[in-house]
Amino acid sequence: MVRGERSARLQSDFFERVLPMKIHLASACAVACALAFGLTAARAQTTAPAGDDDLRRELRELRRQLTDLKQQHEQQRASDQERIAQLESEVRRLQNTSIEAQRLELFQQQIEELRRQIDSEARQAPTFEIAQSAGESTNLLNPAITVFLDMGGSVSSRGENNALNRFNLREAELDLRAAVAPFADGVLILAIEEEIEVGRTGEVDISRNFDIEEGYINFHTLPGNLALKAGKFRNAFGRNNVLHTHDLPQVTRPLAVAAFLGPEGMATTGASLSWIVPNPWDKYVEAQLEVVNADNGHESPIIGGPNAENPAVLAHVKLFDDITDTSSYELGATYLWTHTSANHEFAAHTFGVDATYLWTHPDPSKFRSVLVQSELFFTHNDVDGGPFGTRRDSAFGFYAFGQYQFDRDWYAGLRFDYTEYPNSESRGPHDWDAAISPYVSWYITEFLRLRGEYQHRMSRILGDHRSEEAVFLQMTFVIGSHPPHPYWVHR
Repeated sequence: MVRGERSARLQSDFFERVLPMKIHLASACAVACALAFGLTAARAQTTAPAGDDDLRRELRELRRQLTDLKQQHEQQRASDQERIAQLESEVRRLQNTSIEAQRLELFQQQIEELRRQIDSEARQAPTFEIAQSAGESTNLLNPAITVFLDMGGSVSSRGENNALNRFNLREAELDLRAAVAPFADGVLILAIEEEIEVGRTGEVDISRNFDIEEGYINFHTLPGNLALKAGKFRNAFGRNNVLHTHDLPQVTRPLAVAAFLGPEGMATTGASLSWIVPNPWDKYVEAQLEVVNADNGHESPIIGGPNAENPAVLAHVKLFDDITDTSSYELGATYLWTHTSANHEFAAHTFGVDATYLWTHPDPSKFRSVLVQSELFFTHNDVDGGPFGTRRDSAFGFYAFGQYQFDRDWYAGLRFDYTEYPNSESRGPHDWDAAISPYVSWYITEFLRLRGEYQHRMSRILGDHRSEEAVFLQMTFVIGSHPPHPYWVHR
């Protein structure tokens, strides 16, 4: 994700520096021509008629030199623009696939080389000098600032479900990002969330909490294809967990993710080491190892909370490859080991598998894409068996969805969810929850999105079978610096 953001910053810097530089160069040529004609006219007015032939010859020679200079500049300018367009096209294509870091770094070097050539031409030009304003120089030290607001409303077929029959401000998020070194980026994400919980008696409890959702430093270019992240961050468990609420492809997070990792997913404090694995097949393979606190227990039923014995250990590996020029796939596997309480004998072993397929139309102007994604979760965890000591519970869950982009701004999809409940005091060992959810997303602008989702939900809770119909409406908008789109968006 971070590398995709670096790509977006690269393009922004490219358009802020390179293109204005070319415009100044063309303007300078025009000024030079005007000065030349003005000087010639002045000389013609102060010279005797007998020197008219000499003046005409000098004027023709000067005009010829200026014409040659202009033609040379236009040829060089056309060549530069063609190369720039090729590099921009390659950068956009890399953004639409995955984080092919090595290839992206190569294109970055080529763009930097082209920028140095243009700077060199500007310094050698005799008629003008390019100077960066103090404002532009200072702006390089400022972070990219983005505000996300995610709000909506829902209505349920169960009138007594006051958690759904209401409007709500789901999340307001402040995102700050900046390079703190040539090899490191700093990220701070602050969030105010509205949490709505329903007790066993049906009473609704609403709380608005301020939280540091993420705050970390990312050393992204360490030797040996390594990267290190330290701080609080969203853990690399599968595909959905790494997404913030406003970046989800649907209004709601999958039931299995909420049941296994928590309603907002899993985000803990610690360190994450990633390695792009060299291999003889020339495939993109990334391995990650995270050692973090087991303090997500108020959100996740399989992580013990602040009193649990630390640490929790997570390992994730993923493979990305192109199938054709317009289609690709990604496969991932995750293992999480953690204590579920302060008792070191109580532990949980959680496994995850994820798969993603993406197709985009060969003609980018058609704005057509197909996305298919699924994740499976399985856990063995120890629970208190009372007088019989420790016993082990197992639970399984998964989700799958397909999404079709039928216009530049429109996406439609269908998701199916099924989950059991790992280590939940309010659920029985044979309880389950399932849902079918069609949805549609509309990007009104780059900064404003509307979405609607219908959910048919079926469940077995403590032996009681229930069903519920619900409609969700969501509005998400962005203020400030535009971040890179999530992987499921193609514009």
